Amino acid sequence: MSDHALLVRELPWVDPAEMFAKLADQPGIAFLDSAARGDPRSTASYIAVDPAAEVRLAMGSMDEALATLRRLHVPAPSAGPLPFTGGLIGLLSYDLAPSAMRVPSRHPADPELPALVVRRYDLLLGFDHQTRRAWGFARPREGVDASARLDGLLARAAAPLCPDAELHWTEETSPAHHKAMIEAVLDYLRAGDIYQANISTRFVAARPDTLSSAAAYLALRRRTPAPFAAYLDLGEGCALLSASPERFVQCSTGGLVETRPIKGTAPRAADPDEDRRNGERLARSTKDQAENLMICDLLRNDLSQVAEDGSVTVSQIAELEGFASVWHLVSAVHARLRKDRDAIDLLAATFPGGSITGAPKRRAVEIIDEIEASGRGPFFGIVFALGSDGAMDSMIVIRSVAVTPTRLIARAGGGIVADSEPASEYAELRAKIDPVLGG
Repeated sequence: MSDHALLVRELPWVDPAEMFAKLADQPGIAFLDSAARGDPRSTASYIAVDPAAEVRLAMGSMDEALATLRRLHVPAPSAGPLPFTGGLIGLLSYDLAPSAMRVPSRHPADPELPALVVRRYDLLLGFDHQTRRAWGFARPREGVDASARLDGLLARAAAPLCPDAELHWTEETSPAHHKAMIEAVLDYLRAGDIYQANISTRFVAARPDTLSSAAAYLALRRRTPAPFAAYLDLGEGCALLSASPERFVQCSTGGLVETRPIKGTAPRAADPDEDRRNGERLARSTKDQAENLMICDLLRNDLSQVAEDGSVTVSQIAELEGFASVWHLVSAVHARLRKDRDAIDLLAATFPGGSITGAPKRRAVEIIDEIEASGRGPFFGIVFALGSDGAMDSMIVIRSVAVTPTRLIARAGGGIVADSEPASEYAELRAKIDPVLGG
């Protein structure tokens, strides 16, 4: 065994949320949390701590972000019982999107939230939800062997979490302002500038002195468990709490790619008959199907930039899928990367996600910047895990809360097309954001 060989040790099963609560005070912690119990999309969760390297940029460009990934990514063999056994975990905020599209932005960067956080991890716990098995993964560092590092992690005493604090949310844009934003987009649609634009609004709450970010995440997780959820320490007293239902792009070591764009939303209901009718209405909605198809086509075009000729295929279009608090229409697009392209090239070709911008993407980004009242910050960016073996998975930062030393911020929106109605769009926005805010 080489000095840097990966240690893989099977551990007794424990619920990942319980282990996260025990380790939540560790600087740089990342919890990739397939939290929707029993959901076939919830396959594995990971808790990573003690990063070997870290880059945090308060502001920057997409070119800088990609260069950072290239610099931090250290290829290494990592065969193990789970897809991710160590590598990079990070956030690319939406604030990088205008530079990715070569679009100037009128919104200043949030002084508290970073544009980029990327860390390289070589100590983590992995949980297979299908088999209820768990493992520790570790590599040696600085004279400490891998086994001792893993033993030290497992021996840590639980840190007490403060109870979830009461929050008082304020909507940045009133319903009347939201209507005006939608009508402005409709004018662009009628003029033929775009086919679709995703428009959002922000919600802000003062941070109570007693708030625990980890406790707030666990409360969010209980309210709306999601298959691509995450908790990410953003440094300097900030954290990202996400209950995302949306995979962005996934790439295997062999270059097989999947993306699962979401477009179309309806609320779940406690009454089974009402719940079923809500889903059926969404599945029949020609407006939502068309919205989904546009983004599916956009992603096919994005993937074609880095995919082998003829490899881009669609396995499902606008199929109804259920989540904890909403129904969604979800498509699935697949591709195979060209031999001279890798997962970082895939991010360069596809970021920002089409489902949270619109089509054509560049013009949609311009209109978003013009119409929205504030910069998006981390919202509608991505959280990703890039393994040392080159495999990657990522999710879109939606249904999320950003915690700063002074505030909590949330954001929600929807895709606007020619037959969108402002009142219906606002109702959809509330169906998305209310479970996040605790409503």
